[in-house]
Amino acid sequence: MKVRVLALTLLIALGKSPARADSVPKAGITPVRAELMTSLYAHKLHEGATVFARVLVDWRSADCTLDTGSILEAHVISVVPSSKAAKGSQLDLAFTRAQCGERKLRDFPLLLAAVVVVPEQGDQGIFSDPLPFSPLGGGFSAGDAFRQAASVSWEITAETAQATPLGRMKMGDVSGIKGLKLSVGTGPDNSSILSSTDRDVAVENHTLLLLIPAQGGIPRQPDNARTAKPASGAAPAAAAVASAQPLVEDIDGCVPPQCDVELPSANASSLGSAAATISISQLGYVPRPQRPMKSFDFDETLAYLNPRELLVAFNPHILAPRHALGRSGWTVRLIRAALVDTATRRVIHTTDWEIADDRQYLWPLDEGRVLVHVGSELRVYGEGLKILNRIPLDGPLSFVRTTPDGSFLAVGILRERHSPELHAELVESLEGAEPEEDVDIRVLNRNLEPIAKSSSRSTLVAPTLLNEGQARLLAQPNMRYRIAVLPWDSPSRTVARFTSSCRPELSSIAVDLLFLVSCDQNTEEYEYSIFGMDGRAAMKSFATANQFGFAAESSANRKEFVVKSVATIQPVSDGAQFSANDLSSEELRVYRISDRKRLLDVRVGSPSSSRDGYALSPDGSQLAVLTLENLALYPVAEK
Repeated sequence: MKVRVLALTLLIALGKSPARADSVPKAGITPVRAELMTSLYAHKLHEGATVFARVLVDWRSADCTLDTGSILEAHVISVVPSSKAAKGSQLDLAFTRAQCGERKLRDFPLLLAAVVVVPEQGDQGIFSDPLPFSPLGGGFSAGDAFRQAASVSWEITAETAQATPLGRMKMGDVSGIKGLKLSVGTGPDNSSILSSTDRDVAVENHTLLLLIPAQGGIPRQPDNARTAKPASGAAPAAAAVASAQPLVEDIDGCVPPQCDVELPSANASSLGSAAATISISQLGYVPRPQRPMKSFDFDETLAYLNPRELLVAFNPHILAPRHALGRSGWTVRLIRAALVDTATRRVIHTTDWEIADDRQYLWPLDEGRVLVHVGSELRVYGEGLKILNRIPLDGPLSFVRTTPDGSFLAVGILRERHSPELHAELVESLEGAEPEEDVDIRVLNRNLEPIAKSSSRSTLVAPTLLNEGQARLLAQPNMRYRIAVLPWDSPSRTVARFTSSCRPELSSIAVDLLFLVSCDQNTEEYEYSIFGMDGRAAMKSFATANQFGFAAESSANRKEFVVKSVATIQPVSDGAQFSANDLSSEELRVYRISDRKRLLDVRVGSPSSSRDGYALSPDGSQLAVLTLENLALYPVAEK
């Protein structure tokens, strides 16, 4: 894997240099440390092409402040690719603009002074980082916890946990790239020339670049404690999750008798031993099985509010009115929510939610509650689909994570680093991928009161929370990974080491169980494991070439859990496109947590392409499954 670099203590010791005298800094200064955001291949570049790099470590000078994540812009002055006629290759780069404490770029010329590929060693990637608080005593006091954690900053300077310290470097050094030479400042506009005598110039993305100011003052070391600053125009970080608002009902929600209709039964020929099958087409459920996707979506969601009340939320795929939804953005899709009485099959309540993104919008909580992202707020719904709480958001929602027992929630809010123009340029440079942004994180207690704050980056995955702590996933060389658990009241410890040929996915279920999806190093086929904080595997399963889409959740009483897997007609490689028409069946297995005994095994045809199209009732007595054709209910018998 390509290595991303932590705060390296690198110095440039200057000797003779071709750079102009007025641009030569003193020996021993701290260079700007940045990483390439895309790979540079001479045969793919053209004169005038734009190249972007991302600052890895805070840097200060009298003329410019570069925070971690700031963007540097360079242009290709000239390029000579290798050819049959001339094997040599040359690339002339000029770094001319930077994000000097602003959302937009401004003129700030830099000299590319050295290029480094950091050797792989130890933990190479941090997928998530610790939340910044610990419980106090036997209980958790919201006020005390907030005071304890208020000054803690959850800062990530890069995605590398460790890096081999490098020795002193001088102008023009290239480390880790065979045959590549660097001539500093010899080209026009303070450009530096990368050259190779026998091959095409090639510099991979995430390569470390060391740069120095072409003119102006000498940079100084950044303060040890970074002071976080909100992006221009952004609200202060402390307002990311505001106080709860007065309770109101959905203005578009209907109540009986308008909603008191009985949904018809559905064809149960392919549903095995379902106790009931319900058609929800008359509510507007119209799946789109031909729509291409690269991962399971969040259009349909099932969640129980009590053993008889099942919330069925789905995208009716109608033309949604485009409304401004405050700081979250504009309407992207409309979600229709219907509350169904599973005993009578009657619709108790319906409402429509405007959603500002395509990500997950509903999270089950304890005590018959669900958390829903609607517009620019988080809403807590209870039985009868009544709103119990509302929390305004002052920016786009990045993620929500909860502990299995609902004691804590972590809410991430995106903070745009770039101006609209720069953002569009970065998306184009990254071939459609979104650039890295800042994330403000708020930790809330069961009553949704803020108790801690921190910050992170959008390129890191959201934290995996457990009742007794947090799990971290770290990458190591040669497709190896390790999982470390950080209990709230004791030191971190490694609980599992494994190999995976794909990027692993880690989540928490039940009491303190971890659900890990990875890929076999040899066959590259998926596998999943369930294990506790002691690292002991409770369950492991190897998939066939036609299986993927693994997910798991537990019942609210934390006595049962269900594991879902989806089978395809033909194998789908990691990252390849597929559609619901490519899915042949879905298998769901319900287990008792205490002894891992299987209580139910269900296989359905025509599965939904949604990740959350299934749910266990709070008491674990019923499993609901949504397919492209209907909603099926299965009894879970205690054995």
